[in-house]
Amino acid sequence: MKERLGVLSLMILAVGLWTSALPPCAPPSVEAQVLRVIDGDTIVVKILTVPQELSRTLLMGSEVTVRYIGVNAPEQGEEGFEEAKEINRLLVDGRKVYLELDMTAFDPYGRLLAYVYLDRQGHFMVNLALATSTLFRAMTYENTPRYNPCFTQADVAVAECSLCKLQECVPAEQAPRYYGKEVWVCGVVASVSRLAYNRVFLNFGRPYPNQIFTVMIHERHIAAFDSKFGPRWENRLVGQTVCVFGKVEEYQGKPEVLPASPEQLRAAILGVPCPEFCPCR
Repeated sequence: MKERLGVLSLMILAVGLWTSALPPCAPPSVEAQVLRVIDGDTIVVKILTVPQELSRTLLMGSEVTVRYIGVNAPEQGEEGFEEAKEINRLLVDGRKVYLELDMTAFDPYGRLLAYVYLDRQGHFMVNLALATSTLFRAMTYENTPRYNPCFTQADVAVAECSLCKLQECVPAEQAPRYYGKEVWVCGVVASVSRLAYNRVFLNFGRPYPNQIFTVMIHERHIAAFDSKFGPRWENRLVGQTVCVFGKVEEYQGKPEVLPASPEQLRAAILGVPCPEFCPCR
């Protein structure tokens, strides 16, 4: 009973916050039964009904792996994986759901890309509800653009709410004292690099490999940073004071933070000054 009440509360909150933000698109047209939950953003469903215009794309009675559009959950082995999977399970496991497709039907792995709703009219989108949780991140692509502004707005709002009361800020040279803790870390960037596959590194204090602190942005998150800050934004940070928020982790004997959202990175030259409570701003 407590589980159901918790899920109901989440549904009411999400509907109240985001339903009015959705464009007036047609209700979802595909009906499906959830067979199992794979992780925080992927499920397996049985297709129950398909409109005529999608009959060549989906077959009634077929089992399909569905990847939620617009939201990204922690991968297996990453912190928060089990919690994200459980939230997804509480919302959809065993339920009848309604699917809306976008410009691109399948991803390169053969998974159906869909917006998943709990109601036939399309008032409650699971994807968008999950994006309002701090465990999940918005993930937008040009080939599924219909609700990109909604997901971006949700991600920014969650980041601002989750960071606004966390006012512990430490210099980069003191970062090793905070392993395992979420704090703001500030310092001067000495060198930067972007690998061929778009992973970005910011090296603080001294150039690589003698840096005292590292910010590493995974390639799966870099599109959001490039969209907010512009192409090759990292090159503008050399010699600048930069602040980053996240859990301080140890890698090869040195501290690092791995931000997943551009809201976790601040620098005056990027148009987002470091937090006022950081002494090094």
